[in-house]
Amino acid sequence: MKSGDDRLIRTYLRFKVEKGSTNEFVAMFKAERILETSVAQPGCRSAELTLSEDGSTAIVTAVWEDSEAYRKWTQRSDRERLSRRMNQYLSEPVGKEIVGASFRVVHVG
Repeated sequence: MKSGDDRLIRTYLRFKVEKGSTNEFVAMFKAERILETSVAQPGCRSAELTLSEDGSTAIVTAVWEDSEAYRKWTQRSDRERLSRRMNQYLSEPVGKEIVGASFRVVHVG
């Protein structure tokens, strides 16, 4: 086991998916290349979209080199358009200002 880089953060962003819209939500994420675009951003090491077993909750996690890299991602100009696209599949709408919870990576196995 080794210690983490105290600057690394993992972000968690939760979405409540409208019943019956899980496949469309995932397809939209893929079509918009949201994860691929985030990983291409300087400072993003990885990004994943995960679904609860019943498809009602989606969680996006990402590892960033530091809080500043994530802040730059959250200030992108296309966030309003993307939040509108997402909202058609969500039971709890989001806005362009949505940001994930951030946690420092302190230990890696």
